[in-house]
Amino acid sequence: MLTAMAAADLDVLVLGRQDDANFATGMHRLWTAGTRPFGAGCIVVRSTGRAHVLSSWDAGLPSTMSTDDLYPATWNPRIMAGYMAGVPGLRDARRIGVDEVSPSFARAVARIAPDAEIVPADEVISSARRLKSPEEIELIRRACDFARAGVDAVLDDPRGGIARAIEAIAALGVTIPSSAPVFRALPDGYTIDIGVMVDGYEGGVGGRYETGRRLPTSDLPSACRVGATHGELAAASTGDWLVRGLGMGFERPVLNATLGFDEVLEEGMVLSVSDGEHRDIVAVTAAGPQVLSEPEGER
Repeated sequence: MLTAMAAADLDVLVLGRQDDANFATGMHRLWTAGTRPFGAGCIVVRSTGRAHVLSSWDAGLPSTMSTDDLYPATWNPRIMAGYMAGVPGLRDARRIGVDEVSPSFARAVARIAPDAEIVPADEVISSARRLKSPEEIELIRRACDFARAGVDAVLDDPRGGIARAIEAIAALGVTIPSSAPVFRALPDGYTIDIGVMVDGYEGGVGGRYETGRRLPTSDLPSACRVGATHGELAAASTGDWLVRGLGMGFERPVLNATLGFDEVLEEGMVLSVSDGEHRDIVAVTAAGPQVLSEPEGER
């Protein structure tokens, strides 16, 4: 993230979104359901190379951070402004990038760093998250393994429905969904789609299952090669299709019948590839697409 900040001439990055804070720091904070207003959930300072995170506990704290880099939650904007004022390097910032902003935050920055310009950092963050490292790809592969365990549990006991998937995945220590689970009984099988978040990264798998196996109903995953264009992906699809970036949630690029006409797939992307009921997680590599959501022997 520091490299991306330097390229965009950002002195400080203030992040409110949970996934952006996780990506910038490697710290996986307590997950909560629901919405929340913008707050300075994470502050990254380029001059010091340090990240400071809003957190009341040190669970998930990476080795690159210490408890001195944490500041507690508060409903009082004056107290929050005091925490921000104590972050080394913030007062001297010229350009502060944000993924969101609120009037109270803008007023606080005007007092703490009166010479700073507040600018959108969406493109900076999106660019940094667009391509995945080998370590990130392995984390996504592992998350896919958990999602597949949920599918297997449903197939073992279809009468239990999606509850069986939730129980099986929870028994493995995973309780955070990435999307609403899908289970529909058909005359000759089932439609199932499971998505989960594991250590901050998303995994999933979906499709039509008959006699305990998923039907190979789509050529779209194999079309996700380096240099693939919107037209090539559209030609490989058979139904309502979506190819979108995947990592710590919904990311770029996003291509479907009406979006992403100028996008070109790049090495290092990881994609959620949906074609009708069929969904796979695909890593775009120099050697061709790797389907992370398939069992090891079938990849």
